[in-house]
Amino acid sequence: MDNEVQFPPLSHQLAATTQKSPTRCCFLLHVRPERLPEYIDVHQHVWDEMRQALTDSGWRNYSLFLQPDTGMVVGYFESDDVDAAQAAMADTDVNSRWQAEMAQYFVAPDGGTNEVLPQYFYLA
Repeated sequence: MDNEVQFPPLSHQLAATTQKSPTRCCFLLHVRPERLPEYIDVHQHVWDEMRQALTDSGWRNYSLFLQPDTGMVVGYFESDDVDAAQAAMADTDVNSRWQAEMAQYFVAPDGGTNEVLPQYFYLA
């Protein structure tokens, strides 16, 4: 007799959880470790135009966190509608220019593509 508990597939659990949120987004990026000092410095001087575009697109409480040994960046932001805020930002000229500048820092081939993490728990 098999006493092992059978769980639904992970993809189903993540899609069906009541703990996910349309207002919070967490994502990963992967920076080339040898470029981290410069990458961090650039973020100490984010263009005013870029900051304004993020605000105008509905991004708030936006933070970036770093795991220095691996170059993994964890990003987090909140918005009334995360999907709409990301789409609005993608449509801005300043975002296109910023992403083009940042591409040199990311691990190829897609370290600069946001890997959005699914939320499965939240405690307010």
